[in-house]
Amino acid sequence: MTRYLLSLVPGAVLFVTFYAMNPWTANLLLRDFGRVSFLYLALAMSVTPIIALTERPGWAPYRRTFGIFAFLLAIGHMAVYFYAEYAYQKTFFVLEHFLELDVASGTVAFVIIFLLGVTSNDVSVRLLKGFWKKIQTLAYPLFLMAALHIAFASRFDEWYMAIIGAVIFFRTVAFFRKDASRKGQANPLGKPVTKYLCVPCGYVYDERLGDPDGGIAPGTKFEDIPDDWACPVCGVSKRDFVPVSEPADDREPVDAPVRQIAMLNSTTMELVVETATPFVVIPWQYARVVLSDRDGTFVRPYSVVDSDRSKLTFCIRISEGRGGNALKKLKVGDTLRIENVSGSFVLRPTDSKKAFIATGTGLAPIVNMMSHIPETEKILLFGVRDSESRFYADRLAKIPNLKTVTYLSRETAAGFETGRIDVTKLDFPEGCEFYVCGNPQLVESSVKALKSRGFEHIYHEKF
Repeated sequence: MTRYLLSLVPGAVLFVTFYAMNPWTANLLLRDFGRVSFLYLALAMSVTPIIALTERPGWAPYRRTFGIFAFLLAIGHMAVYFYAEYAYQKTFFVLEHFLELDVASGTVAFVIIFLLGVTSNDVSVRLLKGFWKKIQTLAYPLFLMAALHIAFASRFDEWYMAIIGAVIFFRTVAFFRKDASRKGQANPLGKPVTKYLCVPCGYVYDERLGDPDGGIAPGTKFEDIPDDWACPVCGVSKRDFVPVSEPADDREPVDAPVRQIAMLNSTTMELVVETATPFVVIPWQYARVVLSDRDGTFVRPYSVVDSDRSKLTFCIRISEGRGGNALKKLKVGDTLRIENVSGSFVLRPTDSKKAFIATGTGLAPIVNMMSHIPETEKILLFGVRDSESRFYADRLAKIPNLKTVTYLSRETAAGFETGRIDVTKLDFPEGCEFYVCGNPQLVESSVKALKSRGFEHIYHEKF
């Protein structure tokens, strides 16, 4: 819901600004429905290049949202036009009327945006697969036909020129940057590209892992993938992937002074550090943290719960091992070192209902995912030993549209489920997506059980 409310802002501002200075008439309403529809179409066309330029893949869902608003406003534009032409002039169904350039181009544009609008949903993506992307490429001729319609209707002004110019600028700059990165040149952050994000669905191709199910061996560079390869999640081609930059593995570790330490329970620490050099972090990834003890330095991966590029928040299980012993001695003001941020356990930006399953600090990437989709209905199954082992209860309570079910494996208490998480005893909606993160036994049993029940979209990571 938050995404849709934010997406309404530019259209609402345009409407209010226009009608604050003009009377409300059918003709002006017709014009403004078309103007705001074109604005949302331009915004939808700009999302992909903006993601490529800013490296913020979390904006990907806005492309569909802007497109839907453009579609709905185009319906309003057509409805008012039909009313004005048919009610007053009776010319809507006259052939000569459709031969006029402004009407012909507008009709073609409406047919295209209607086709795009009715297929802008997850059901169409799953059913149409590769053909869905072919339909979505109609957005380019749509933008051209809409611009021609505006010109033929003699409505082309400075505002339209600015909007069209902005779209051309973003897409041109992003095209040359993506072309440079795919030829192995350094990107603006000076970091090698080893991962590529599928903008329509959020899948991340990691060159280290490849796509064995799709015939792509681990270690295959993105530019070496055959052109007929398709995204294993939504079926689009390589052209719809954008690079995700990460720090190089051989870069010098960055100093990270400790700003805050809090024990969430007897074995779970929340650690906040700050770095002078910002990291490009896709939420739900982990960082390689350099620790030290009397035997020297060593590296441990810890999940990033929050980040604002220079400040990183970790949720860490304090064990009796080497890493845990080093963390126990940390004090605010001490300095750690961060090597890089990575991980491909990522959230798919779809509108499907989602189920999250976690044990212990496996909640760290899960809570980050859930915080980024406040409008999506979701359920969390969270397993801990006892009621004293729980953490982030207040934080979870603030996430909208979230139902949390907590399992206590070694305690019976009111308001909690007793025993371990067992997905075979629960009902989930059809088409539900699953994200499982925790101990290996939970992950393996849950994934196996869900697959046996016919669920396809299951993403997991063992802690």
